[in-house]
Amino acid sequence: MDDTLNRFRQAADRENRRRPLRRRYSSALQQQGVAYWQQRRGEEGVRTIAASLGVSVTTLQRWTRGAASRPRFRPIAIVPPGPSVETGTTVAIQMTAAGPRVEGLTVETAARLLTLLR
Repeated sequence: MDDTLNRFRQAADRENRRRPLRRRYSSALQQQGVAYWQQRRGEEGVRTIAASLGVSVTTLQRWTRGAASRPRFRPIAIVPPGPSVETGTTVAIQMTAAGPRVEGLTVETAARLLTLLR
């Protein structure tokens, strides 16, 4: 058995020692699985590689798709806050993981902004 494969299986067994039915894998372990797949994909099929890793074909495909399609960072633009045209107050827009967050608006201004954005 390949040393990389052996280390993956040992780490997977350690992580899932108390989960015999529904196994979960850390992102580091998923990256190891994807690296092994990239190494072997020219020689073997996805089914064979997944069986070697001890994961389902669907799980391995999800890991490989996720590694290819998700960029690590998103570009952002940082703009210094400026005074609002109507009220002279500062409005701040933050981009969070949950979505944009706008601070400094009155209820009426926020309602008008939402109407314009529709």
